[in-house]
Amino acid sequence: MTFNAQQMNIRLIQQVFDLIKLNNPLIAIESPLQERLRLLQTLTRECQEKNVNCYLWTLEDDQLHQLQVNEDGDLALQLVLQYQAMSDDKPLCVYAKNRREHYFEILRFWKTTDLQGIVILSGIFPWLSEPTTDPDFFLTAEWIKSALLNMKLYNRNSNKTAILLGPNAILSSDIAAVVPTVIQQLPTVEEISTHLQALLPEQYSKTQTPEIANACVGMYIADIEYAISWAMASGNTNAQELTLKLSTYKINLLRRVYNIEFLQPPAIEVGGLDLMQLAFKRYKRLLTPLAKAYNLRLPKGILLIGPPGTGKSHSAKVCSQRLGIPMIILEWGSFRSYGNKAEYKLKSLLALVDRINRVILYLDDFDKGFAGDDDLSRRLAGMLLTWMQERTSDVLIIASANNIEWLPPELTRSGRFDDIFKVDLPNNGERHSIFTLHLARFDYRFRDGNGFTDEEWRRLLKATHRCVGAEIQAIVERAAISTFCQMFPDDVPPAGDLPPLDITLKALLEARNNINPLAIREADRIESMRNKADLQGNPSSPVDSSIYSVGNIDIFG
Repeated sequence: MTFNAQQMNIRLIQQVFDLIKLNNPLIAIESPLQERLRLLQTLTRECQEKNVNCYLWTLEDDQLHQLQVNEDGDLALQLVLQYQAMSDDKPLCVYAKNRREHYFEILRFWKTTDLQGIVILSGIFPWLSEPTTDPDFFLTAEWIKSALLNMKLYNRNSNKTAILLGPNAILSSDIAAVVPTVIQQLPTVEEISTHLQALLPEQYSKTQTPEIANACVGMYIADIEYAISWAMASGNTNAQELTLKLSTYKINLLRRVYNIEFLQPPAIEVGGLDLMQLAFKRYKRLLTPLAKAYNLRLPKGILLIGPPGTGKSHSAKVCSQRLGIPMIILEWGSFRSYGNKAEYKLKSLLALVDRINRVILYLDDFDKGFAGDDDLSRRLAGMLLTWMQERTSDVLIIASANNIEWLPPELTRSGRFDDIFKVDLPNNGERHSIFTLHLARFDYRFRDGNGFTDEEWRRLLKATHRCVGAEIQAIVERAAISTFCQMFPDDVPPAGDLPPLDITLKALLEARNNINPLAIREADRIESMRNKADLQGNPSSPVDSSIYSVGNIDIFG
């Protein structure tokens, strides 16, 4: 263990001993599994320096061990026979009745034993969260809570402390107030940088360390150490390659742990939505030191509302590109599938986002998380609102919603989402831009010039009235496939250079006839979404001033 990693754990352990000095015989520590060994080593070493005995009990084997750190710095476990003898004396009929509270005999033992010091209890947290509908589990949980409270009262003026240890320290409301909790936070970029200086080979200069450290932000020290070993397993790696490999490892790790997508700023283009893009430029300026000197900040939240397929997700990616910061994509509705763990998952994710700092948190399909209108949805909304109100990090929250009426009123009132944009069906000028972007992927004529005449464009734009960006992309891709199949019916390439793929207006119109736009197929539902978005949001596009604009129509003239 390097000095800096040890120092990070010492600060956490110091918080624990400060609580012990305040006569707290029962303390909770939330620590990830990968940091468990390092934490136990630091706690045991601190106990040895203070001449305090340190014990460990785990639910897995129901045995009590005294912890010691040997001269090599390794953790040594010595079985405490006093508790083992008590376990052996338990009557078999007790277990035959399948009363799970007897697996927690350690709580009775520590309340009355003559042993003193600190006992670490690992594996109890699942019974201390919010109750479930399982009556057997509920009764066991109530017994454990009662035993812990009795132990707290019984040992209040003794030299005995029980530490509840686990990766999820969420406590039910009836016990949370009497059990102070210490949380092992993700390391800061400064802490990571200091740790890397002792960890990386000498070939890496100190000027390269900050960039490598930024790639590691969002991981615990144990994860970083493993990621560096993995990155260097193939041999010598320069700083740029190491940074890239660490970023790749982190992206995969965050996907597994948090069920999110972590994207670096993409290189993409967008057609239209000019007013929204002007807002993105303003957000970028608010990230500058000059803006901070005037106490200016990013908006608390950005809400994009409108029918499906109009480009809300694409707009969030464009914002990531414009600001030059990565983006975390989260399906808000997925939290409902976590059940009782939903709040812990959200708390961990928000802690991660805060630590990464300069990042966009994109809440996709935000409205779907509130479709059930249940207590879990309201609790999650409350956690998010509290975090949005109190956070100090440079995190830009962008949420998208199709049905704004599903969102709780407190989420859409003034002061929650500072900017609300209506992302509507694209007008003629925007559809022209979207068509040009997608056609340029296949037909070189649209990369530097204009492949159609104005009259052809007007025919195409009229035929694709009420088509959204996603549908325009599908039309272009179908037309490109059709053109390709006509050019090469037998998959035999011609001699010499390949001929260009010339996508005709006819091919595009045929592709249009093969789809039924959502705004036409579900006209009533889409119009309802648009009307409600009109009442809440600001336009994301200016009035169409292109040559393809239909202009103002006088219905009386």
